[in-house]
Amino acid sequence: MKKIKLTQGKFVLVDDKDFKWLNQWRWNYQGRYARRIKYSAKTKKKTYIYMHRLITGVSPDMETDHIDHNSLNNQRNNLRIVTKSQNMWNMSLSKANTSGYKGVYWDKRSKKWNVKICVNWEKFDLGRFSDKKDAILVRKVAEEIYHAI
Repeated sequence: MKKIKLTQGKFVLVDDKDFKWLNQWRWNYQGRYARRIKYSAKTKKKTYIYMHRLITGVSPDMETDHIDHNSLNNQRNNLRIVTKSQNMWNMSLSKANTSGYKGVYWDKRSKKWNVKICVNWEKFDLGRFSDKKDAILVRKVAEEIYHAI
């Protein structure tokens, strides 16, 4: 593993075999990702090239998921090609989450734990539970069925 320097005092992790190839360009830290700007002399337009997409060679209709949620860890074993829907499954917990588990939240009106899951952009209500452990178990089972990557 090697580090490539970005702007804003940041570094991105890459595999040793990718270091020389990737380090030939100047990379910027923008938002959460390492990217570079490619200018076209012909069209006078700029294109953003994201390092993680370059490494995986992902097609425009697919996405690259950072398995460990660290967008500056571009080692190949941390990157996988997924659909947009699959990439959403690996999102970090919302700051508003009350249960500590994705898709499980406290419903003040019913005073129970509500469980939901989204599959192919369609939301499904999996029920309401008095016991948080039961709610989390139901969500985990649904994830195994619907979210296998």
